[in-house]
Amino acid sequence: MSATSITRIAGLVGEAGRIQMLTALLDGNGHSASELAMAAAVSPQTASSHLSKLLSGGLIVSERNGRQRLFRLKSTDVAVAVEALGALAQNSGTSAMPEMRFARTCYDHLGGVLAIAVRNELLRQGAIRHRKDEFTVTPAGKQILKSLAIEVEPLHALRRSFAHKCLDWTERHHHIGGAVGAALLSRFMDWKWLARMRDTRAVRLTHAGERGFEQFFNIHCRELRSLPSVVRE
Repeated sequence: MSATSITRIAGLVGEAGRIQMLTALLDGNGHSASELAMAAAVSPQTASSHLSKLLSGGLIVSERNGRQRLFRLKSTDVAVAVEALGALAQNSGTSAMPEMRFARTCYDHLGGVLAIAVRNELLRQGAIRHRKDEFTVTPAGKQILKSLAIEVEPLHALRRSFAHKCLDWTERHHHIGGAVGAALLSRFMDWKWLARMRDTRAVRLTHAGERGFEQFFNIHCRELRSLPSVVRE
């Protein structure tokens, strides 16, 4: 990657309105121009200009849903980059809402304190291992994930990263992204351990989730909520 291309991307994300839009798109859903204008607190005209630049810069894509045009992040690579920028901002002294810090969607996988706790427990059980920029799933891990109704082999066949390390912007450690991370979040949602909240990426822990995370991961969520600082490696 050349210095020129880095400067170009930096210019795109270095404007407050555009980074607000990209952050809003981290929920993995498609959003209309009006929704993104509200998220960025800008006029429809300014939003249109921002979206045009993000489209031409290759950071977002658009699709038609009936008469409505919806915008999404172009790839998980964009989501990882935005999340990493958030981690840098957190180091600069910004703070997150308690709900966002505890559990949130990070594009199509789980982020926050709970995501780091899940990662830590899978490491402790020997289900996953560190490997450069990603996690690998061990034979024991395949069985553990199977108990969550997640088959690992089909995930390898997907045209995407398998289990990349995604830097968590509130905890400043890596949670599990990629196909494995997406499969975990999907299972947590399907089993109603977590529920989406309106107009935010924060997700709500349910009573079933409190029991489930304790049973499967030995995670005591009430204790986890009281952590005073970043979850350590």
